[in-house]
Amino acid sequence: MIAKRPIVPLLLILAPWVAAAAEPIPAQVEDLYRVDSVSELTLSPDQSVVVYCRRWVDPSLCDFRSSLWRYDGKPQEPHPTEAGQPDARHPLFSPDGKWIVFVSSRPFADGTPAFRPVPPYSDPAGDIWLMPATGGRAIPLHGKEKPYGRVMTDYFYGNIAFSPDGRRLVFVADVAADPRTPQEIAAGVTIVRRDQGEGYTGYGPAQVWVADLLPEPAERAAARITRLTHDDFWYGDPQWSPDGRWLAVHANRTSDQESVRYSINKDYNIWRIDARDGRIEPLTRGPGPEVSPRISPDGRRMVCLSVPRRGPHADVYNLLVVDLKDPGHGSRVLFDHHGPDADRRPHWPPNFPLPRDCWLDGDRFSTTATWRLESRSQLIDLRRGPEASDLATLGAEEPFVKRQQVLRRLSPPGKPAGPPRLRAADQVLHWKSSDGLAIEGILTLPPEAIAHKPYKLVVMPHGGPHSRAGSGGGLITQVLAGNGYAVFQPNFRGSGGYGVKFLDADRNDFGGGDMRDILTGIDHLVRQGLVDPRRQFVYGTSYGGYMTCWLVGHTNQFRAAVAQNAVTELNTMYYLSDLQSWIEWEFGGRPWEVPEAMKKHSPLTYASAVRTPTLILHSAEDRRCPLPLGLMFYHALERRGVPTEMVVYPGEGHPIRQLKHQADVIRRVLDWFARHDLKSEAK
Repeated sequence: MIAKRPIVPLLLILAPWVAAAAEPIPAQVEDLYRVDSVSELTLSPDQSVVVYCRRWVDPSLCDFRSSLWRYDGKPQEPHPTEAGQPDARHPLFSPDGKWIVFVSSRPFADGTPAFRPVPPYSDPAGDIWLMPATGGRAIPLHGKEKPYGRVMTDYFYGNIAFSPDGRRLVFVADVAADPRTPQEIAAGVTIVRRDQGEGYTGYGPAQVWVADLLPEPAERAAARITRLTHDDFWYGDPQWSPDGRWLAVHANRTSDQESVRYSINKDYNIWRIDARDGRIEPLTRGPGPEVSPRISPDGRRMVCLSVPRRGPHADVYNLLVVDLKDPGHGSRVLFDHHGPDADRRPHWPPNFPLPRDCWLDGDRFSTTATWRLESRSQLIDLRRGPEASDLATLGAEEPFVKRQQVLRRLSPPGKPAGPPRLRAADQVLHWKSSDGLAIEGILTLPPEAIAHKPYKLVVMPHGGPHSRAGSGGGLITQVLAGNGYAVFQPNFRGSGGYGVKFLDADRNDFGGGDMRDILTGIDHLVRQGLVDPRRQFVYGTSYGGYMTCWLVGHTNQFRAAVAQNAVTELNTMYYLSDLQSWIEWEFGGRPWEVPEAMKKHSPLTYASAVRTPTLILHSAEDRRCPLPLGLMFYHALERRGVPTEMVVYPGEGHPIRQLKHQADVIRRVLDWFARHDLKSEAK
């Protein structure tokens, strides 16, 4: 399980302060409330103005707000598009540049809610609004009698797009009707139905809708809204064909349904949907997932991401190119990153998702990619083959380059920084594990002004296990470093970004090779004289929480541990989680088929060996690693007299979203480690 999908702003700015400190100080927990970020920069068709989403923390609410701002690069400062900065996200210009479409949680003009709410631990719901590009009154797409429910804006299902002529709008939303039968409603009960799990609680199946827009919107923007899909499958990421006659979407139209959050490993295919009558037909039929369709501007080709197996929850993608004139026979994988020649790759495996506007022309497209600890954009020219080149090699006259230059010029200027902060620096570590496997990770060292070698150490294993650590830039890492800890984030076997062989290296071996990778990395730091062998701590979330609980059951070298939303018992995980395939793939069967593996690789099995003071943090509504997993480990330690506490965070799912809860987590981690530090005991 991956702890969360981070929101990555394009520009980070800090709220202005009355007075800035004369000297930099370390990162503080309160910095959570000082974020003021710019994201989702959208360039007008004439490239004269950008509209973007400003996301900041409202001090009166101690929570995030989002609104739309605009900037034209002239001497005046950026300014909000609406007075009072009402909620608004995901801006998009119409092709003629006259309108901006966006998503908002605001009610209708008379105060009536625009949609039924979803729980706070689900993805935020919204409805579609339009406003004149020059500013003015926002107009709802429809009204109280709209046929759809909540608009999806997540990274997998959600997408809003104008047709090429600008007269129609495609979007993804569930159905407004209550899914329960009249008998359920009368009895006050709910029949268990398969849903999409983590992040989607409260939503119905994601359906594709097309709105025919009025030439001159007044009280509403849509003349007619047509539902194109009529079943219980979930459809996502719709893309218009250049002629506007059909749409490409990805969907898993099989009975083998499961959560998609952080887990794209089911039989997703790309489907063609007729924009007039909803007739649907497959464009791909691969054995594993095909997702993220992107149609070339000339309509000849489509590129998408493809995996040749139904494997781990996070896998290595190939690039699949589909000849749209002959999809059945005109599809080809550019290069098989799962094949025998994977080590001789002509391009890096692409990231999910493909960029919305990835095509430069009918033959060239770009992808983002990550390999080891490096990230880049790469350009592929289908006329030359699968070899990639750097986007920096494009000439200055390329439209893509000119557009990027305009975006840079129109990027909103940064505001005055808040109190100066001592930045804890990263360094990349390389070492050999116990079996000789090369491993690397990130070490974030305390600023020299506040701590000296050997440092006390916090090990932070990442989630997944197929996620990865890329930097020490997260606030909790910086706060720990600012309190004198060196923070070690190892990319143990199983981590993403190192190819299929490395990704699969911990299959059937959770707690085996990956634990040894971590311990040998710590030994490497001790030998270098960087860390104190007597003052070591461990903190992890999700699979990082699994590894935390596993480590304290197999070693006594840590002074204290914190496990957050941890996997502690695999049988319970299988039966209560929204992700059964995680167990089935990683251990080659279901619990009743591989019972010994379930027991052998469960941290709870070794709770009797735990001596390390262990703090358990768990979200009340976590559907990926449900609350009983934390309770079981806590009760096992508490009954045996091991120093332990457990904190439950209400209204939270797998990622902890509420700022007050995020702040509480950081403070409790700091307090727990300080309470059990060697120097504290010596006083």
